[in-house]
Amino acid sequence: MAQDMSGAGGGSTVVIPGEMAARVDRLPMSGMAWELALLVQVGWACSASADGISARLYPFIWLPRHVMTSFEYSVLYALETGISILIGGYVIGWLADRIGRRKALILSSVLAMAFIWPFGYVTSYPALVALSIADTLGFAGYLAVNVVYLSEMMGPAVRSKVIMRAQVLAIVLLAVVLASLIPHYWIPGEYRRYLWLLAGLNIVVALALFWRMPESPRWLEARERRDQARTIVERMEARVTRRHPVLPEPDLTPHQVVAEEKTRWFAPFGRQYVVVTVFLLVVMVLGYGGIVYGSVGYRFLFLAESRHYSASFIFALAAWAAAAAAVYLLNALFGQRIERKYTQLAGAILFAGGWWGVYAVHTTSALVAFFVVATVGTTLWQFSMWVYIPGNYPTRMRSLGTGWTDGVGHVGAWGGVLLSGVVFTAAAPLGWILLITIPGALLPASMVAIFGKRQRRRTLEELAR
Repeated sequence: MAQDMSGAGGGSTVVIPGEMAARVDRLPMSGMAWELALLVQVGWACSASADGISARLYPFIWLPRHVMTSFEYSVLYALETGISILIGGYVIGWLADRIGRRKALILSSVLAMAFIWPFGYVTSYPALVALSIADTLGFAGYLAVNVVYLSEMMGPAVRSKVIMRAQVLAIVLLAVVLASLIPHYWIPGEYRRYLWLLAGLNIVVALALFWRMPESPRWLEARERRDQARTIVERMEARVTRRHPVLPEPDLTPHQVVAEEKTRWFAPFGRQYVVVTVFLLVVMVLGYGGIVYGSVGYRFLFLAESRHYSASFIFALAAWAAAAAAVYLLNALFGQRIERKYTQLAGAILFAGGWWGVYAVHTTSALVAFFVVATVGTTLWQFSMWVYIPGNYPTRMRSLGTGWTDGVGHVGAWGGVLLSGVVFTAAAPLGWILLITIPGALLPASMVAIFGKRQRRRTLEELAR
């Protein structure tokens, strides 16, 4: 029975039994789920290859050519990882709730393609500033939408297993191949070829999404487009029943959906969700400023300037560290037994311990070991947070809420990167390591571990109440 809630949240809303959500959630593990997860995660990895491109180009291309000062680099990197993702995450997250998850992800891949290759031909600092603001709009869209979409396409018994295992592919493709191994061979000598490769991969992903990706039935149902949703669900069921001829009956009890024609821009700050939104904003501002961009933005400079390692060695080290970060697969295997928020705390502890080890040792073998530990910690924290955030919002605002918290959280990347740059120059490396490990890692992870929501084995509709 539908319950009218006209006027709630500024629009016409109604509570309905979530038939499509219930039918999707009872589907077993299948090749269809894996296809969608792998396709979207490959798209995420290719779009993410544009994120922070200046960190790969500055030490080995722009610095030797005196294109910019170290402070100008800090500003450029902050714009790229902060303001750009803030704009893209918010706008594309809102668009995903307005026009659909499928169109938003296709647009994100196109944007990632359009703004990465010009970095090979532009040396004017004002032009690089403009490019840096546009550069990561596509990646921001993936941050706001990719886990949202996959969460809506799978039930609680399947969701964590498939998404987190597919994320391992994204980690390997991005951190090992696209951000480390290929730069190991092509930077600095063939860096333009490298940028064109990244552009080409993103357009291939956009075409693959166009042909193989269905819209989210949950989103269609929440927009009261039930006929379209039913058609997609029937196709999904037909694919699954080839291997699983008998499907359980859908249980509508935990799947009440608030259907809404339009979602307000500031819906995540409504009375029911303002506390969780502000909480997640604080966590992401601190984390992006420290454990993610505060460390990534200056780790190559630290290794090149303070420890005098070559570009070839640094990119090879990054590749090995990223390969070790595939330990995230263990999180996928045991994700149903351990609350995700404790994985984030474990990641922050590994990150902090790893960087203090890097600071304390001076032999190459020990430095490699601790650097690997720190990279594993970053991966555990970051990817677990991306899976954790969408579960805090209902379907009608899930992308917008994720875009708000992740996008505005990148203000931490902006401020944290600028602060890290100042501290790195004035008190490297001790002051910088203190900054990224304590307020930038241990504090936000502890906040989630203590106050965060338990999500294990619960439907999306239950989590968002």
